[in-house]
Amino acid sequence: MSVSASIPAQATSVNVGQRAVAHLLRRIGHGPRPGDIRQVLAQGIERYVEEQIDALPDPELETRLRRLTTLGYSIAQVLAAYNANNQAIGPILDEFYLARLIRAVHGRNQLQEVLTDFWFNHFNVFIGDGFDRYSTPAYERDAIRPHVLGRFRELLGATAAHPAMLFYLDNYLSTVSRVDPRTGRLLTGLNENYGRELMELHTVGVDAGYTQEHVFDAARCFTGWTIDQRQGVFIYRQQNHDTGAKSVFGLNVPAGGGREDGEKLLDYLAEHPSTARFVSRKLLQRFVADDPPQRLVDRTAATFESTGGDIAAVIRTILGSAEFWAEAFGAGKPRTPIEFVAGALRAVDAQVNTGRALTATLGAMGMPLFACLPPTGYSNRGADWLNPSSHLNRMNFALDLSSNAVNGVAVDLRALPGRLGAEPNNPRALADALSREIFGGGLSAQTRDAAARVSSAGPVPVLNRVLGLVLAGPEMQAR
Repeated sequence: MSVSASIPAQATSVNVGQRAVAHLLRRIGHGPRPGDIRQVLAQGIERYVEEQIDALPDPELETRLRRLTTLGYSIAQVLAAYNANNQAIGPILDEFYLARLIRAVHGRNQLQEVLTDFWFNHFNVFIGDGFDRYSTPAYERDAIRPHVLGRFRELLGATAAHPAMLFYLDNYLSTVSRVDPRTGRLLTGLNENYGRELMELHTVGVDAGYTQEHVFDAARCFTGWTIDQRQGVFIYRQQNHDTGAKSVFGLNVPAGGGREDGEKLLDYLAEHPSTARFVSRKLLQRFVADDPPQRLVDRTAATFESTGGDIAAVIRTILGSAEFWAEAFGAGKPRTPIEFVAGALRAVDAQVNTGRALTATLGAMGMPLFACLPPTGYSNRGADWLNPSSHLNRMNFALDLSSNAVNGVAVDLRALPGRLGAEPNNPRALADALSREIFGGGLSAQTRDAAARVSSAGPVPVLNRVLGLVLAGPEMQAR
């Protein structure tokens, strides 16, 4: 990957390096903290990207998370705690949500956090859906997080066999059809939900050209894949499996098989060219543009195919493209609520201590954590997050944060001007410093001028007013 060769020619101005780094930190992470842009410039962009792809150990983050004692609970442990005391599930989920926020704001491996969010939405489950209330934390921890920079086939298999997915898409109920011989009534039978979403959302995409018969046979491949809801573990029941021959979108599965029927289909779909194109386009929607250029989709899909679905290699192709870096000098993609909230918290070097207020804020903005009901997950398209209600909540959050008035969050407003390198009572200097440290010099003249006109009269300090204006401003809304 040659990042430097891909940065556009306008990267010759004094601010171009800063702009490029600010763009990188917003796209592969949740945005810079004061000092981050300078640190990456000193380190070198390519080295920083490789460190993000390598996902190096983060002992400081582990120290922050150590107090969250339920993060490592198995599904069986969560169920046992709930059965002993129904109210126990509340604190367990609170710690799960808080961990998500702490990782986004304080984690060193920002790309890992962005990809965990991306892949969770790609393989979405809904935390409010019965058994998934108890199994979603383990799903994110065990099926998603370990594989976000690995092989797509491993990620696909981990989600397919996880109890949370088996419950969410009803595959745990799916069996070979059985009819009451006396009445002719169907007693148990096939559920097509997972077979359909596996093809439509997880692999080849709805436009790939498969048929309803292919969906039907895909679902048949996974009959017998179910869960023990008492222990919260995957089990395979051969007696519930449809052992007949199957044909799925070019794959012929012979009769007489068992669990391996599903594994064969996962192998086949993970390697299919349509999967390479579909997944590449979705990744490019996240990292480059809502409507990525077809030539870049083709190049990214070629990497996906040639590397056997190596996600890290695909990311290198994306970040090494001129199209990715050209966005550093454009308007940017609108941020999702979690990106905006985490980005604002990082911009003021906030400390996240508890998560209930932040979780409620994200719900008010239309993005409750892990709670997208449809299997599509939350949208990667920035344009889908533009609406007056969400923006009003963003402005209110920015004003509260600039006054250190967000419950569970601490902002050291006395130390922040020093971190920014500006006098606390000089609005123009504060605006210029925020532009340099958080936006790589990309804060517009209009926003800087508006901040410079902030009055020192009244009880609200200049720093709070400038911060509120900039955090609520248009540049902060852009990824």
